[in-house]
Amino acid sequence: MNVRERWRGSSRLRDTVNAAATFAGGAALDLIGLTGVWNVSRDAGTGPPAWWHLLPLAPGCLAMLGKRRHPMLALGAGTIAFAADAVLGGSVAMILVIFDLLFSAGQFASARARAAVTTTVFVVIGTTSVVGGLALGEIRYAVFICLQLVSLLFVPLWWAANLRQQQQLGVLAAERTAREAVLAERAAMARDLHDVIAAHLATTAMHSGAALAAPPDTDRDRAALRAVRTSSLAALEEMRSMILLLRAPAEPSLPGGLDRLPELVETATANGLRVDVRTTDIPGVPAVVGHTVWSIVREALTNAGKHAPASDVTLTVQPSGDRVLVTVTNTLTGGNGLDHTALSAGTGLLSLRERAALLGGDLTARRDGDVWKVRASLPMSTP
Repeated sequence: MNVRERWRGSSRLRDTVNAAATFAGGAALDLIGLTGVWNVSRDAGTGPPAWWHLLPLAPGCLAMLGKRRHPMLALGAGTIAFAADAVLGGSVAMILVIFDLLFSAGQFASARARAAVTTTVFVVIGTTSVVGGLALGEIRYAVFICLQLVSLLFVPLWWAANLRQQQQLGVLAAERTAREAVLAERAAMARDLHDVIAAHLATTAMHSGAALAAPPDTDRDRAALRAVRTSSLAALEEMRSMILLLRAPAEPSLPGGLDRLPELVETATANGLRVDVRTTDIPGVPAVVGHTVWSIVREALTNAGKHAPASDVTLTVQPSGDRVLVTVTNTLTGGNGLDHTALSAGTGLLSLRERAALLGGDLTARRDGDVWKVRASLPMSTP
């Protein structure tokens, strides 16, 4: 661990260095004569020697070491040292110490302790200003004393309160961002679940519709029932995977990826499509990219089974530089496996275009001569 990381990761180290630097700087200020700040005598030579102020400065700096864990005790010890220094005439060094301890109390103490400190500070400021003004006989002295004490006693509390509020706003903003990310992820999962279940239900409906439209035949009807059962079990398995994904306490993997493409091809073949697979092994594909490839292939094969049953399909997945190219083409057989409008909502490809765009890719689906072509280009690295 380098010095910078150690400095950022250790509050004890920062407090120790701060206290040592305050003592060293305060001692220098005392020795050059910045003492007697509360001495009302006009004779500067009547005060004690400057090095005497090091005696209260040392315990005041030691109190700074406990300002995070015990801010009120540290402030109490610092106040005693400050009072002792004031008896000697006061020094700029002890002003720095009490300023730091007040700031720490305002930042690290409990709400009740902060309220007590703030009330005490206001009482001290008001009482000292009034008594000082009456003793000196002029209101301008009262105002001057009030301004000095406000800058010394109230400003560190106000500064700490402002910093604490900014930190709380930062935490709230982070929590809001996290909630929005969760909502966006759940919306994406809902789209995935909709696409998967819709595909399986469409397959189930087409098989059952084909069996009902044809004359009764035991073998064919049982084959249709087996296909319906297979599609239903696949839909239930997808729902189970999504539910486990939502309930997983740790970072889960996405339910579909490049390793599950053979399952899609097997299902499409069982549904009457003739699929020619031309895939290339692509190592290091991010999970979200692999899941998007799987979703595109699933949607394209499902659409081929709906709109061009028994067609010839070519599936290509291969790398191209820093991108993954996915192409699914199927011949236009002129048939139509749709006997009800509910079998095609028309939103599957739209959802996939949106998902590809979010990853920085693109997707097109159009007729190319006597074939229907779905082509997608996705980046190997996610934005």
